[in-house]
Amino acid sequence: MYELKNFSEVIVKKALEEYLPKANIPCKCERCQADILAFALNRIPPRYFVSLKGEVITNFESQMVPDKARILAEVVSAAQIVATYPSHSKE
Repeated sequence: MYELKNFSEVIVKKALEEYLPKANIPCKCERCQADILAFALNRIPPRYFVSLKGEVITNFESQMVPDKARILAEVVSAAQIVATYPSHSKE
């Protein structure tokens, strides 16, 4: 059986991992990170693949500079939204 994967999720997670240490947001808990991922992924087109070949091609396409800039912009925007409206109480 083949496994269907969304490469956009992979690259958004990577962008979040790189951005989070520099982010000036009040909470970086697991829930907030998941919310940031969800917000960003809803704004980026999915890139599904099934085979290794598909992953390699999608990976190559995702390394294009405008795409990386858009992904980072979406992560930053999502982080600001989650920081303003967290899913949990601020305690």
